[in-house]
Amino acid sequence: MPSLQHQWLLLWIARKMTSDGYLVRQFEGPTPQGGLWNHLELPFDFQGRRPDAWAIHMFTGQLAVGEAKSGNDLSSLRTLTQFRLFGRAIQRGTTERCPYYIAVPLSATKALDDALTRTGLVGRPHVHRLHIPDVLLQRHLHDCA
Repeated sequence: MPSLQHQWLLLWIARKMTSDGYLVRQFEGPTPQGGLWNHLELPFDFQGRRPDAWAIHMFTGQLAVGEAKSGNDLSSLRTLTQFRLFGRAIQRGTTERCPYYIAVPLSATKALDDALTRTGLVGRPHVHRLHIPDVLLQRHLHDCA
């Protein structure tokens, strides 16, 4: 069962994907304030792993992947495996990488840098980093308690 912090981070990913022109099609809900996203199917497995969200761009048809990570998750073997897999996903019929959205608490920025460096993804243009201020996550966690 994902933590409440994880689910809030996932909600930030869905919001950012939507603002970038993507339609979220699969979502690891429910999340607080997830609305219709909470009723979507769970993301499909991709080579034995399942991301937190999949989306498709409404004009180009480009697929995007989303992954929410708490600070404690970033050094795990599971996370590094996911980063390697999802961060190297290629659009069908092209050589173009799928946009990869990763949300972490702002306090975990260094840990994210380390994980992305270890997986060869640091500084890649298709990796979209969302650093969510801890105070917002703490406030949300407090509001739901």
